[in-house]
Amino acid sequence: MRIVETWSTKQFKTTIYAMERWHYVEFEAGPMKQGFKFMKESHPSIGEVKEALTQPFLEEVYSTFEKMFLNLKNNK
Repeated sequence: MRIVETWSTKQFKTTIYAMERWHYVEFEAGPMKQGFKFMKESHPSIGEVKEALTQPFLEEVYSTFEKMFLNLKNNK
């Protein structure tokens, strides 16, 4: 697995990794991470992976981080 691209926004850090059969996209916010695999058959280029990261998709990622944070906070 190798890092292809990484960038940060106000909400989270995003890293795209290249693997043999997948592009793996990892989102990181504080102590939490989420990862998604995109098959190279359906998303052969990094550009196509980035196109799949639509605003509604990213809003769901952020919403999931909020739920994860509350779960962590309430169970310490």
